[in-house]
Amino acid sequence: MNVHTLLEQIDRTKAWIDARRPLAPEEVRELDAYFRIGATYDSNALEGNTLTLSETKVLLEDGLTCFVFKPPQALF
Repeated sequence: MNVHTLLEQIDRTKAWIDARRPLAPEEVRELDAYFRIGATYDSNALEGNTLTLSETKVLLEDGLTCFVFKPPQALF
């Protein structure tokens, strides 16, 4: 793909996005939650956290936590 074709594709994509603006408040809230929860889950997973996406969502939205006993050797 040459540069000219790539720039045309970028312009078409930007026009498509601009035609859908502004987003409705509900859409903004849904996108915010989607990316906030997803980014937190991905970041935690990279650090070795074993929470599922659903557990991460509950933790962020409801503040609920659970403590599971793990033997000390499992922590290191």
